[in-house]
Amino acid sequence: MKLAFAFAAAAFCGLFVASAQARVVERIAAVVDEDIILASEVEERAAPFLAQVAGITDQAQRAARAEAVRREVLDRLIDDQLIFAKAREMKLSVSSEDIDKSIEGIKQDHNLTDEQLKQALTAQGMSMATYRQDVKKQVLRYRVLSIAVGSKITISERELQEYYERNIKKGAASEVRASHIFIGIPEGGDTGAVVAKRQQAEALLARAKAGEDFAKLAREHSEDSATRSEGGDLGYFGRDLLPKPIEEVVFAMRVGEVRGPVRADRGFHVILLVDKRNKDVKTFEQMKDEIRGQLRQKQYEKEAKHFLAEIRRKALVEVRL
Repeated sequence: MKLAFAFAAAAFCGLFVASAQARVVERIAAVVDEDIILASEVEERAAPFLAQVAGITDQAQRAARAEAVRREVLDRLIDDQLIFAKAREMKLSVSSEDIDKSIEGIKQDHNLTDEQLKQALTAQGMSMATYRQDVKKQVLRYRVLSIAVGSKITISERELQEYYERNIKKGAASEVRASHIFIGIPEGGDTGAVVAKRQQAEALLARAKAGEDFAKLAREHSEDSATRSEGGDLGYFGRDLLPKPIEEVVFAMRVGEVRGPVRADRGFHVILLVDKRNKDVKTFEQMKDEIRGQLRQKQYEKEAKHFLAEIRRKALVEVRL
């Protein structure tokens, strides 16, 4: 199950340890225009992922993975801060009723009772109040992006028909299930950084081919926060959903085969093909709404990425962590 996760004057907050009366100064992780993101916010959001990282036995790998997790979380917090500023500019708000409705939808989607939801939050060290704030931010994020990029998403009847002909009617309705280990390239990384990341991916490929448990390697080393906890599992998917370099490799693999490193937009992927299957071929009319949803989601993600990159380019962002 892929779930997703959830964020200039320098303001210092003094914290005191009662036993020693020692003053601890809160650090600023980043300044985003006139807003600040505290290091404690990063640590709080990163905590569930850092708990997984703690199981990595190699000290250097554990430290590198923890640093990557914190940077991932900080990047998301920066994006969220920019989104909230945009929401203020657009005079958007989220009511308590909106939050209640969203939580009810989440409970229904995952078949959870109130008590089961509370237990899940407690296991993650999160209170209901904090969770409600997270839901509020996600709703606000969705509304801003829907307004900002929604008008740019157009799916024509011809695109729907072409997708159906190419991927479904002509025997291309096969789906694959794969897992991956993602090793990211730092933004702005030089040639040396790219070479080092490729070597890291090659080492993991060799270990997987030598028989080490792929899911364990993914949980310990993958930098994809969406799939890491599930051993890199990408689930079943058809064509046109992954970057072309990855798709071309995956659909040419044999079940049980491991390949890589495959270079895509942000880094290198080591891939295990878990399974292949064929779906029953339905008519175009039966599939049209599903295809439209897939193409809209793909285009939405592309436009949202461009929108976030553009508002970040225009903002004053200073990373201090």
